[in-house]
Amino acid sequence: MVERMPPGTAAPMPRRTWWLIVLRGLAALVFGLIAIFWPDISLAALVMLFGAYALLDGAITLGLALRLPAGDPGRGILTVTGIAGLLIGLVSVLWPQVTVTLLIYILAAWLVLFGLIAIAHSLQMKKQVGAWPLSRGGILLLVLGLLLLLFPTAVAVAATWVLGALALLIGGGLLAFAWRRQQRDSMIL
Repeated sequence: MVERMPPGTAAPMPRRTWWLIVLRGLAALVFGLIAIFWPDISLAALVMLFGAYALLDGAITLGLALRLPAGDPGRGILTVTGIAGLLIGLVSVLWPQVTVTLLIYILAAWLVLFGLIAIAHSLQMKKQVGAWPLSRGGILLLVLGLLLLLFPTAVAVAATWVLGALALLIGGGLLAFAWRRQQRDSMIL
């Protein structure tokens, strides 16, 4: 039996769903390591790899959103994030021969969107949980996305490492969040 929580606190994450956040974090870490340690990978292969990651992340996020109760405030944010990941992943997989500039703009749009969503979600969760680790990551994603939009050709050379580093940051943040929620929920349940 779940004990009642005081008003204004975050509801426990069901034990059957916290592992989805771990899976998202691990997928991001694998993608980041591949992008960093194989920087000579062709751009078409990088686009396909990014597309596969975005599809996987979008599907997992959408699955997590669908497992949350209908009134949960995080459900809408996770649904938007999942759909955005699926759409961006499909574009990347179906048209892998896009120009470097288009890849940079797709990545920049994804970073800006994910950064804004992470910031919005962190502000929402801050009211419930207190300090929220994804707010700093969301700000970083937003800033890097805007830099990619403003200076696409200058950043194109370092796109592989930037993308890998971002994936590692996202993966680490997701794993830390899943661990914190699982630890907190195990005390409540």
